[in-house]
Amino acid sequence: MCEPQKVSPAIFIWWALWGGIISAFFISYGIFEFVQPSVEIPSVFGVVAFGPLAASAAARFLVLPRTSTPQKAFAIFIVGLALAEAGGFLGIILGGEQKAIYAAAAIVLMILHAPAFVKTAGTTRND
Repeated sequence: MCEPQKVSPAIFIWWALWGGIISAFFISYGIFEFVQPSVEIPSVFGVVAFGPLAASAAARFLVLPRTSTPQKAFAIFIVGLALAEAGGFLGIILGGEQKAIYAAAAIVLMILHAPAFVKTAGTTRND
């Protein structure tokens, strides 16, 4: 008989943080969608959101795979998620008519930051 696989508390924390951050972004986007700004912001200011989004992608694809310890990987994971969320919020607030594009880019990056790369407690697939 197969024994049920135990979920490590460390892995649960990674997934809980990821789920909480992405859920909060969806809820916030829904709220921002109904709130109309009192001042029309030119959509060119939305380009400011590109910086955090690009930094988040770099953190996920260039830095995170090269980390040597789970503690470093966790810190980079949190920074990458925060940058994706910040870029999304900047795009929603400053993006004007293109705010949905910035929000979609942020959501894609947050999904790509899903902690599926964590295989067991205290290790990543790079170990």
